[in-house]
Amino acid sequence: MTDLPRRHLGRARRASVPMVLLWLGTAVVVAWSLASAAPNSTPALTHSIPHPEASPGFAVPLPAYSVTPQSTGLSLAIRSSPSAICSEADPGCPAGTGTARVTLSADAIGGGDLTWPAVQIAFVLETTPYDGVYDSSPNGGEAGSDRCASPSYSGKILCEESNGVPYFASHAQAIADAIQQTNPHSQVSFALVDFFSTAGYPWDDGDGLPYHVDVRQFVPASEFGGAVTDSFQRQVLDGAGAYPDSDLSDNFLHSSSITALYGTITGSGLAWANDTHHVIVWIGSTAPRDTSYPENYCVSPHELATKFAGTACYGEMCEPAYGFPTGLSPRCEGWVHSSDGNSADSIAALAHHAPACIDSIGHVCTVDTIDLWNTPTDPGSVGWPVNRTDGGPNGPIVYENAVNILKAGCDLASATGGTWDGPTWYTCPDGTPGSLGPVFHGSSTNPTLSNPTLFSALSHVGFGPVVDQEAAGPTARPMFLFVPFGNIRVAANPQATAACTRGGAPLPSCQQNASILHLGDLVTLGWNFSTNATLDRMYVGDLWTASFNVVAAGPPYATVPIDACITSTCAVAGSGSAFGTYTSASFVPDVNDSATTISFPVATVLVELAVSPTGTTTLPPPPPPFPTSTLAAPPAIPVLQSVASAAANTIGVANISLQAAAGGFLSAGFTRVVVRNREVAMRIAARVGPMSRYDRPTSEQTTGVGRFE
Repeated sequence: MTDLPRRHLGRARRASVPMVLLWLGTAVVVAWSLASAAPNSTPALTHSIPHPEASPGFAVPLPAYSVTPQSTGLSLAIRSSPSAICSEADPGCPAGTGTARVTLSADAIGGGDLTWPAVQIAFVLETTPYDGVYDSSPNGGEAGSDRCASPSYSGKILCEESNGVPYFASHAQAIADAIQQTNPHSQVSFALVDFFSTAGYPWDDGDGLPYHVDVRQFVPASEFGGAVTDSFQRQVLDGAGAYPDSDLSDNFLHSSSITALYGTITGSGLAWANDTHHVIVWIGSTAPRDTSYPENYCVSPHELATKFAGTACYGEMCEPAYGFPTGLSPRCEGWVHSSDGNSADSIAALAHHAPACIDSIGHVCTVDTIDLWNTPTDPGSVGWPVNRTDGGPNGPIVYENAVNILKAGCDLASATGGTWDGPTWYTCPDGTPGSLGPVFHGSSTNPTLSNPTLFSALSHVGFGPVVDQEAAGPTARPMFLFVPFGNIRVAANPQATAACTRGGAPLPSCQQNASILHLGDLVTLGWNFSTNATLDRMYVGDLWTASFNVVAAGPPYATVPIDACITSTCAVAGSGSAFGTYTSASFVPDVNDSATTISFPVATVLVELAVSPTGTTTLPPPPPPFPTSTLAAPPAIPVLQSVASAAANTIGVANISLQAAAGGFLSAGFTRVVVRNREVAMRIAARVGPMSRYDRPTSEQTTGVGRFE
């Protein structure tokens, strides 16, 4: 570095000149030190000092892609292409284009408090005979071959009939209160759907409903008990604990659970809201009609089991299409995996891709499953008839029937991030053990309405792996703002576009067209993440990008900042705020409720000079010559202060503007300066008395001695 000042400054003969030049050289060393600091870390940028005769201006090469690092909230980045453009004032430059394409991006990143969002829970309640709604009245149920209820119409109850449905109906208020208390940071609301019928012979006499909405509007916990009583208990159960004509001529090993969940997930008859997380709690004891979970009725106590033995023992394993108000559900919709070759045709896929799920806070519908303990889920139940091939309690087909039911519940919960609970004798393939004890219906006139393990399972249903990971909420300003800097301007035709992704999929309500805003005489661009005020917030994993064109309205012909910004690298590149604002993201972070604004980093572009007709680059006029008549007094040497470098190290640097000083040093300190002493003739005082021969004038025709001629 010591060679640089000597090489460019030359020698001066007046005493005051070297003092000025020495100060300039020292200041350049200080400026250079800022970029060279932190030898054990990567500098944020590199100063490139060109030879003054090679290119004009002060070039500060920066990465093509700059990022403002964050630990929470939004991580912002900017890039531009190409790296060089022509000025509109001098269009014929080597770059060959006057337009640069700028891309802004914002990643929503983690952090913040672990708090649950608002949650809507839809209970999907199965009502097959063994779920606790068997009609044991004398003019009601057919007992089939269940040894405890035989003969038919005797008024006796089934052997292992769960009290699940009557317990839920009578304790709906306590269940809702418990869920709300277990999740105090959430605003939880509830709805109810019931179902059971497969509506097809031989295993269902067709007198039930595949899908029925009881509580359509999601109500707060305090209102749920009353809503269940008014709708489900009075209208579906006729005010009693039994479903009229529910008996063993109906299905009870498989059910319309695929249809019921399809309607629930898609929101048929339900008021799902986008600003909540969607949770579905399926309660039952049957398998879905899916080839992965076959159910053999010939070993069961069904009324027609002996009649169809050996011919059509297995229930239908293809869910028929169902006519919802919004259209038909797919025929043979799968449970966890598609059965028709279309990967989207399964309940598990629907929970991830249905609009009602994607647009929810969690971007997925979580399905919790609870398998009740009763004869269908207990291979050792005495309700299984003993006179059947491979049947009877713990017979191989009986065991297969029970395991298929329970495995189906485990599989769906696992595929959607939900929880499973079921009989204590069974453990899911993923190792989740059951916790439900065997609590049965009891007397038909005085049923058992206590079930502690079921209450625990219901009050601790999971909300899935989704917590409130909102990274950026809306403010009164546009969430994203671009402000150009210096002579950079938004192009007359900016061709601005934007894209938003949520859960890896495009957000339909993304604000793709930029808002044209004015800041003084500057045209700026603004965007929100979504045009829907409810969805105008970013969650961890969301990504926003926007691209648009900028131009250079004139000089300087150098590497210049594109955007007004206020990070440390922005300052070094020569950028700052414009009219008090800058390219930024404004949002409410998850960690608090206060709006914050953070600056985008800097992007730069080289504005090139036009090419003259001779093919050479037109250089700007040289700086004015160094004054020769008078010399300014040298400035005071600045006091060094401590400033943090971009690498968070502390170095001594002069209390001056680094960008302005560096530009001055390079234009003045590295311009070749030559100052010569002029020959001066002047009168001097004469000696009094005889002159020596050294002082005699040449007119005396004598030879002068020591005279400077």
